Formats: sequence, structure tokens, C-alpha cells
Amino acid sequence: MNILIKTLTLINFKGVKKLTVDFNFITNIYGANASGKTTIFDAFTWMLFGKDSNDRKDFNVKPLDQIGITTDRTENEVSAILEVDGQDIYIRHIQKEKWTKKRGEEVAEFSGNEHLYFWNDVPLQAGEFQSKVNDLMPENVFKLITNPLYFNSQKWQDQRAVLSEISGEITDSFLTGKYPELQELLNSLDGKTLKEFKAKVSGEKKKLKEQLIEIPGRIDEAERGKPEPVNEEEIKARIAELQTEYDALDQAIEDKNAANESENTRIQSVQKEIHALKLEIQNIESAHRSAYNSELSQANSGVNEDKAKATNLESQLLVQESQIRQLQTSHNDQIERIKRDKQDIDDRLASLRKLFASVNGRELNPNDKVCKECGREHEAHNIQELQVKFDEIKRKELEGINVQGAGLRNDLVKRDSDILQAKEQFEITQKALDKTINDLKISFDEVNARIANAASNKIVVKSYEDRVMEDASIAEKTTKITELTGQLETTPVDLYDLRLKKGVINADLNSYKLKLNTADQIAKADVRIKELKDQEKTMSHELASLEKQEFAAEKYEKAKSEELENRVNGMFKYAKFKLFSKLINGGEEPTCQTTYNGVPFSDLNTAGKILVGIDIINTLSAHYGVTAPVFLDNRESVSVIPDTAAQTINLIVSPQDEKLRVA
Repeated sequence: MNILIKTLTLINFKGVKKLTVDFNFITNIYGANASGKTTIFDAFTWMLFGKDSNDRKDFNVKPLDQIGITTDRTENEVSAILEVDGQDIYIRHIQKEKWTKKRGEEVAEFSGNEHLYFWNDVPLQAGEFQSKVNDLMPENVFKLITNPLYFNSQKWQDQRAVLSEISGEITDSFLTGKYPELQELLNSLDGKTLKEFKAKVSGEKKKLKEQLIEIPGRIDEAERGKPEPVNEEEIKARIAELQTEYDALDQAIEDKNAANESENTRIQSVQKEIHALKLEIQNIESAHRSAYNSELSQANSGVNEDKAKATNLESQLLVQESQIRQLQTSHNDQIERIKRDKQDIDDRLASLRKLFASVNGRELNPNDKVCKECGREHEAHNIQELQVKFDEIKRKELEGINVQGAGLRNDLVKRDSDILQAKEQFEITQKALDKTINDLKISFDEVNARIANAASNKIVVKSYEDRVMEDASIAEKTTKITELTGQLETTPVDLYDLRLKKGVINADLNSYKLKLNTADQIAKADVRIKELKDQEKTMSHELASLEKQEFAAEKYEKAKSEELENRVNGMFKYAKFKLFSKLINGGEEPTCQTTYNGVPFSDLNTAGKILVGIDIINTLSAHYGVTAPVFLDNRESVSVIPDTAAQTINLIVSPQDEKLRVA
């Protein structure tokens, strides 16, 4: 596909009021600094993608006045005729300001921009427009083949991805055909990627090395852990002597424990008898307490009822008095709230009166009688139509204000009615509460009078303590408990010395029994030492095998990286690319650095960068099968550029050309 720009028209775009540029296959655009050369490139990219030539979306396309303020109520437009494989396409992109007049406001406010898109004069939605642009050429491809500096302005990862795409896939069969020894490595991948395989080998190597470091220490530990040889016959004889002493002590402890258990049984029997007597005493005392409480309750039953009634009446009085206070507070709050509502309504009525006077005094703006396009006054019949519309709008606004005022005045009448109703309800409720309180006070005085009368005729009841002191059965049982308590005294049997001797002999027995295991321990230690040495030998072989696999993986990566660099660099005439960098440990890591004659792209002068940039564009255009206009900024710094099949637009700094000149 071959794309050419035939014409490009800018209207109110950045610093350009109106400009149409006709393009040839090679077009030179001359202009002093800040005369608008780069604006041509910005306009072209904005028309297609809504961004400037530096890939910025938030740049300002509106014209600015002398102090840097944007000009309001302007339409910003860029249109172009593109020739695509011999067929003309007319494209337009317009940005319009949206101004909204809110209700009750006299002046419209800016509320944002809207974008209009046309393709061969057919209006399109933004998504439809972008789809058609992408059908011609995706945005990322367009930037790569129209701006010689764009490729090297990207992240190295993005540059490398483009180069890998155009160089084609480097297959395993290609590498093994060139290096047959790599086939063994590929067979051992077992479905893993090379990166996963290297990570697996590295992890296994690390684990093996850690284990190999530990083995000599474990062998030494086993050697040092072997016991000294012993005389088994002597040890067995000593064990027999100690066992006899141990058994005798064990029997003595058992006999004394049996005597202790018999004495404990007798004491438990006495304790049960004491407990039973105490329960009997508690039951007798409980019966005396019940009799005392019953007689006392019968003597005071009437007085207690009156006291309970007096307490209840007093509580009701407190509640009713509290309700009186709450009623007064609630009533005052309600009246104040209604008064505040009235004041608010009065304030709103005053505001409506001012608004009515303002709207009523409003006249048709003289500026509305003048045409915004030509600056001349409208015809008389048009002015009359404007006046009629203006008067109708004004009449409707005044009617609306009157409707609001009538509603507010009705609200004022309603608030006065609410105050009268609240006062009537308050007086009714207050009278009812006053009557209830008076009735409660009369009942309270009557109950207190009955309580005072009962206090003068009090009945005497024998106390609980006297009843207990006079009961002979309680005294008898208490004496019996004292006798039984004396039988609980006993002398405990001390087993400490016997158990101490038994523990010492048991420790000696265990020590001698452990010595009998010496021969078996020595044999087990020798077997373990041999196992560790065999394990060390096996691990060493495994480590060597892993290192061989790791070396093969590094060789594979190196072969693939060399092939990739050779393929990529063979596709360009001037540009060369360094796709891998050496690490201190001898390995490599991916990168992407453009060079020309060994000099990095960032260190090249303008001519060198343009030379390399066009070389990259030529290769990418061939790969994608499309050519598009190439914009060369600062072209005056480059004397000769490489041959290219793309349309070339040279932006040349020319101090004497204060206005753009196209040649």
C-alpha cells in the first residue's frame, strides 16, 4: 500500500488561522523558528489520531492571543486529501466548543469540546472513524514509518519486539541443524521453556552444593560420635547387683504405701461422719429461719403492701412531673422551629421580589441584533422576531416567579395555623397531666397515713438467734463434731529417702545398660559413614551433569542471540543493533541499542539520526508492505538523505521566511 498526502488544510489550528498546503512527492516547507513548521506535522497526526507529532493527546489545538489566552467560540479543523494506491480519500476532523446556558443564568458557560469526523464527507462516530484509519494503517505502524526519530524514542523492550517481529522466528530445528550437539539439550526440556529449564537446573545445583557442603561435617560428627569399646561381662555383673538393690527398695516403698492407704481410708470415714452431722445442723437452722420469717411476714404483711404501694405512687409522680417538663420543652422547640420556617419563607419572598424586578427590567441585548458571522445588524423583521422570542421568554420567567411567590405566601399562612394548633394541643395535654398529678398526690398521702398508724401497733416475734441457742439437738451434734475432729490427727509416712535411693540406683542401671550398646553403636556409625561417602560421590556426579546441561543451555542462548543479531543487522543498510549485553558472570541479558559506525544513536548528530531513521523506515515499510509520508524536521541540518520510496516532507528552518513557504 502506498499512501501520499495531496493537500492538507488547517483552520484555527494552534497558531494557524487558515492554511492549505499542496504536497509533491518531495515537499520542502521553509519557515523561521516558531513559524508553524512542526504545526503541519502536528495537524496531520491530530487529524488521524487526536495526538500531536510527539504522541501527546492533551496538547492545546486552540489559537492563543498575545498573552497566551485561548480564543473562545472557535472551531478547530484539519482536513486532507490522501491518495491511497491511486484512490483519493477526503478526511476531516473538527473540534467544536459546547456552550450551555443554565436556567436562570444570563451568560452561557463553556462545558467541553466535541469532535466531528468525516470520511469522504460522510459523518462518522469516533470509533467508526478510528476503525477506518486503522484499516489504512495501525497507529503504531504509522508512527514508525513517518517519523525517523520515533523508533529510537521508544523503550528498548518495544524496539526489540519490533525487530524480533520483522526478523522472523528462529526455530529449534534451524539451530540444531547448525549446532547438532544442542539436540540433546532440547530433548531434556520435557515441555519446559529454556528459561524454566535453566531455573530448574540452577535450583537443583544450589540444593546439591548446599548438601555437599554439609556431608564432610556429618561424616566427622559420626566418627566423633562412636563410643569407646567396653568389657561386657563386668558390666552385666554390675547390672545384676544394682537390680537386686532396686527391687528391695521398690518392695519397701510398696509396703509403706499400703499402710498409708489404710490410714487414709479411716480418715475419709471420719470426715464423712463429720460432714453428715454438719448437714443435720444446717437443716435444723434452716427450719428455725423459715419459722422466723413466716411469723415476721404475717406480722408485717399489711405494712409491707402499703410501703410497696407508696413507692409505686412516688415513682408515678416523678414520671408525670418529668412528662410536664418534656411537654413544655417540646412545645417551645416546635414554636421556635415554625418561626424559623416563617423567617426563611420571608427571605425567599424577598429574593423572588428582587429577581422579578431584575427580569422585568431586562431588555434585548444589542449584540444579539448583530450577525456574528458578518458583523452587520440583522434585518428589521429578523430583529422583530428576536424581540418577540425575547418577550415570550421574559413573560414565562415572570409567570414562574409569580407562581413561586404564591406558593410561598400559602406556606406562611400554613405556618400561622400550625402555631395556633400547637398551642391548643399543648394546653389540653397540660391540663390532663396536672389532674393526674393531683390524684396521685392524694393517694400517696392516704397510704403514708396508714403506714404511720401501723407502726404504733407492732407485733413482737422471737428472733432467729434465740431459737437456735435454745435448740438442744444442735448443741449435742456440735459436741460430737469436736470429738470426731480430734480423731483426724495422724503422722504421715515419709518416702523421700527411699525414693531418692531408688532414683540413684535406676540412673546407674540405665548408664550400665547404655554401655552394653557400644558395639552396636560402633557398627551403626560405620554403616552411616559409608552411606554419607557414597552419597557424596553420587551428588558430585549429579552436579557435574547439571553443570553440563547449564553449559549447553548457555550455548543455545548464545547461538540464538548471535543468529538474531545477524538476521536483524542484515536487514538494514546503515543502522546496526546490539541486542545482547555481556554480564560480569559471562552470561548475556537482552537489550536493544541502535548504532551507526559503532556510535550509539543518542550520541549521533542530527544528520546521523536522520540517516539511521530513514534506513529503519525503509526496512519497516518493506516489512509491513506500506509506505506513508515521512516528515523530516530540522532538514536544513542534513545535506543528503538515503533513497526512500516514501513521500518526503522536509521541514526546514529559514530565518528570512517569517511566514511558511512551500516549495
